[in-house]
Amino acid sequence: MTALACDVGGTNTRMGLVRDGLLLADSVAIYRNDDFSDFYAVATAYLARTGLAAVDTVCIALASVATAEGATLTNRDWTISRSQVLATCGATRVGFINDFEALGFSLGQAARLETTCLTGGLTGGLTKGAGANEGAPRLVMGAGTGFNAAAWCPSRFGGAPHVVAAECGHMTLALAGEDEFSLQQALSRINGRASVERALSGNGLVAIYNWVCARHGVEARFSHGAEISSRAVERSDALCGEAAEMFMHLLGRVAGDLALAYLPYDGIYLSGGVTRALGPLLESEPAFLRAFTAKGRMAELMEQFSIHLLSDDASALHGCAEWVRLSSA
Repeated sequence: MTALACDVGGTNTRMGLVRDGLLLADSVAIYRNDDFSDFYAVATAYLARTGLAAVDTVCIALASVATAEGATLTNRDWTISRSQVLATCGATRVGFINDFEALGFSLGQAARLETTCLTGGLTGGLTKGAGANEGAPRLVMGAGTGFNAAAWCPSRFGGAPHVVAAECGHMTLALAGEDEFSLQQALSRINGRASVERALSGNGLVAIYNWVCARHGVEARFSHGAEISSRAVERSDALCGEAAEMFMHLLGRVAGDLALAYLPYDGIYLSGGVTRALGPLLESEPAFLRAFTAKGRMAELMEQFSIHLLSDDASALHGCAEWVRLSSA
């Protein structure tokens, strides 16, 4: 069986072929959505590139609310329907999943993903890497355009693993202390409330940076998260560095809260464009891990979780491959 895996974002679409439940690495291609009128044009171009007239199954991961019949993209005026995907790809089956569901499914193939361990020798004896605690959940979370998380949970009774999706970005952001309450007020003035996503996203990093500048009584120089993160990593701007440190502190706290909720003893995986952009600081600075483990009586427990930075751009495609494998079993 040959399947088509699709990761459809607002800017780019990634596609790859799946055989025997595994993504064929040399089949992956990336297309700029601006170059195409709709999803079907992208799929047609990809199938022509591969020389395939049809595939058996299509799995589409997208940043939107997915239904059995299709979805409309959040950040692009594309509607993708089940019937037209079947007709375009000559398939007999199509599945639509949310992008973070796809990342959750990818954890079923964690050994195939490109990762960097952030915890190293700081973790306790339970967790040594993916698969070290077989039978325990794995958790992926990430800050990018927004924030979300998903858990991969193996069955304890011999059934197939499943993915628990969530809307974690809309949870209320947990803040403590006078400085953070000041940030809460700033975020609330802009958005009406301080949710996780309002701080832990590209726009959130900008909001934190503006708050830092206001506290120092200086005018903000940068207006994009990519500018702030790059200068923080380069250590070329102190205010960008301060904003990044607060971002990592809050990310560590939220990650720790979600770890307590899911107990992912087989690994925590960090994804998302902003998270990856700050990767060098996550590896070298203590702000994230210090906040992650700062759980009072649970501090010792927090040291049992391994944390990995997910750097694989094809992660969602691996998740589609795992969805195909499980749904075909």
